[in-house]
Amino acid sequence: MPSRLDPALCAKCKGVKRLCGRPRCPILKRIEESLKVTSKISRRVLFGASPPSVLVGEYAYPRVTLGPLACPISGVEAKEYEDYKSWWGRKTIDDIIRIRASMVYSRFNLRVSEARSIRNRLLETTQELALSTLPVDAEFFFKKPPKPILSFDGILSPIGPRASLLELKVVQNPVVPRKVDRIVDDTDVKATDAVAELYSSGISYYHITRLFSLGLLGEKRRRRLVPTRWSITAVDSILGDRLLEKVKDFPEVSEILLFRAEYIGNKYSLIFLPRAWSFEMVEIWLPRSVWVRATKPYITVNYELKDGRWRRPGVDGGYHAIRFPVLEYLYRVKRQATVIAIREVSPEYYAPVGSWQIRESVRNALKSPPTKPESLSSALKEVSRSLQTDIKVVISESFLLKALLHTASILKYLDRERLFKGESSVQK
Repeated sequence: MPSRLDPALCAKCKGVKRLCGRPRCPILKRIEESLKVTSKISRRVLFGASPPSVLVGEYAYPRVTLGPLACPISGVEAKEYEDYKSWWGRKTIDDIIRIRASMVYSRFNLRVSEARSIRNRLLETTQELALSTLPVDAEFFFKKPPKPILSFDGILSPIGPRASLLELKVVQNPVVPRKVDRIVDDTDVKATDAVAELYSSGISYYHITRLFSLGLLGEKRRRRLVPTRWSITAVDSILGDRLLEKVKDFPEVSEILLFRAEYIGNKYSLIFLPRAWSFEMVEIWLPRSVWVRATKPYITVNYELKDGRWRRPGVDGGYHAIRFPVLEYLYRVKRQATVIAIREVSPEYYAPVGSWQIRESVRNALKSPPTKPESLSSALKEVSRSLQTDIKVVISESFLLKALLHTASILKYLDRERLFKGESSVQK
């Protein structure tokens, strides 16, 4: 069997024969949703609302493209366009693409340092929108009608039509929490401290990433625009690290816990073991799932150990999107543990919708009552029943599982030796 699929498969299929094995053709789905929205938004002026939602690109950094995402409706109903917590478990992947495809990315260009060095009216108005917890009505004036482009990204949510922004007029007062207002005005506090303080005050994670991305947090001389993809991973990492400082002082969980969740073709299994903090993510992309054209599963493994050793090639947004909610849970129950997180992605996940679904899937898994296997082997047997991948393959790729199972076999051997010596001494 060849290791890779036919490169001309899409041309032969034309989105009709489904030769790739996916339930929907992601190419046709993008075109379909883009045409729907651009047929409705063909003018150069849009009166609508931002959920609020903003995007800072990374292409050509340190000069970036940024701007608010605009909905074709106004009022509080616009919140539905970026309400990730309420989406989970309710919205299908088609629903999510349809929602995001109907939002216009109204954009302009700036250097990242211009967040602090000059006064730019478009940036100021975009920042004003980002401060709000509720949708803000506004008028968006474009150079040309929005262009029908829908792109997908593993960390960001799908992005719909795009248009160069000429002018942005806010016609409704943003609803800004006092804590947000105070932290944004404080130009002496470090960005990491600002992120942690906002989170501890109950400000939404997604609100914090908007502020971080638009250069609204941190010391004045260090403030700058941060590409949204980077800001998402940075906030996950900052908050996870802050929680870990406290989690390491808690006692270990008293028993093995297994949590699971499944959403839009993603299966999550989280095994908590009564040991000191260590964390590993085993990510399995099945054949014909998004990104994978090979005929065999693609598996990545990242981990961090209690002794400080780690393996995180590059900046893995998915790793931090799982690690953060795991640490949220451990902090909430005042325990620490060794945690193995297994994510299996099936062909049902035919287009990436962003790392929010990882974060919210893990959060929802940890809200459900866990099962309590008697041993790690029992836990893995239970996990194997829901995976398409052979659990032996998972173990062979994992660093922690191999180490733990090997240690367990040694301890079992030593216990047998002690028992044998005890019996011998009694006989004597």
